[in-house]
This record gives sequence, C-alpha cells and structure tokens, in this order.
Amino acid sequence: MPHHHERTASALAHGPAKADDIERVRRDTADARAADGTHVDQAIDEMETACDTIRGDLSELKRIVATRS
Repeated sequence: MPHHHERTASALAHGPAKADDIERVRRDTADARAADGTHVDQAIDEMETACDTIRGDLSELKRIVATRS
C-alpha cells in the first residue's frame, strides 16, 4: 500500500513531471533524510560502492575486449 504522500505509478505516467511534482519530491526527500538520515546515508553509501564495483568490472571487461581485438 503506498504511503499517503506517494502517488501511484499511473498518476505519474501521464506526461512529463510538473514543477509541483519536482518540488514535492524534493521536499519528501529532504523530509526522509531528516527523519532517518542514518538509513539514507547508509543506502547512498551502498549504492556508491555498488557503482564503483560496476565501473571497475566494466573497465576490466573493456580491457579484455581490447586485448582480444
């Protein structure tokens, strides 16, 4: 069940985001960080670590492909 501040996917799927939608998301993000900053910071750190791993894997794959050419 969506949180009472969230809108369903179908509500967001009708055209581009409006300024009100963007501001609402910014406010909700700021509120979420203020309410549970530790969890948000941990999630961001995990995502950054995953991105670094993916970048490293991609670089390695590019090197492999380049040496086979």
